[in-house]
Amino acid sequence: MAEHDAALNRLRWRCRRGMRELDVLLGRYLAERWPRAGGVERAAFERFLDLPDPEIYDLCLRRSVSADAAMTRMAELLAEAGELSAPCEVTTAEDARSASREP
Repeated sequence: MAEHDAALNRLRWRCRRGMRELDVLLGRYLAERWPRAGGVERAAFERFLDLPDPEIYDLCLRRSVSADAAMTRMAELLAEAGELSAPCEVTTAEDARSASREP
């Protein structure tokens, strides 16, 4: 079990990117879909994490399409996870102040 936890922690670390938007999308996928994903989907997700941030971002926003169908499908799954999930919770006091000022 400890090996499984270590592997999941490494995967969580790989989901931390230079863009907060990607952190949210990848983190939601990992929390919501990863536990029930099959081996092929998990392998595709791990390969997806090897892509550079701008490419991941463009794929998820459907600004581009990968020649690799598995990468395009992974981008679709990530976009769906972002759309179907509850809004991101406020994580800092500054975020809370900003949110309370919005109309």
